[in-house]
Amino acid sequence: MGYYDAKARKAKSMLTKRGQAAQVARSVTSGGSPSDPSGGTTTTSRYDVQLAVFPIEIDRIDGTNIFSSDFRLICSTAEIEIELSDKIECSEGTLTIADLGKFAPDGTIIFYDMLART
Repeated sequence: MGYYDAKARKAKSMLTKRGQAAQVARSVTSGGSPSDPSGGTTTTSRYDVQLAVFPIEIDRIDGTNIFSSDFRLICSTAEIEIELSDKIECSEGTLTIADLGKFAPDGTIIFYDMLART
């Protein structure tokens, strides 16, 4: 049993003990162009995930990249690969992803250890 197995088990344990149902919201705009002043049509798709939300650890706050109001999210994988442009809808409201924190030791994402903010 290696480091990566232990880390994956800990994430699964956190999701089991402190997890909540949440959704990843992905907005895609189609149409719209310089000659089309309407701006196109935006469609939002939502994908279910399991998520554990924690306040950011005080020793990680640097005031430039990480703020005291940020959250650490342990997130299960979704039907899609989560991107920085996606939003997380959970008990804390709609959160913007600042860092994906993909945990993928062999190239397959096992979970995300994200930094997010309101």
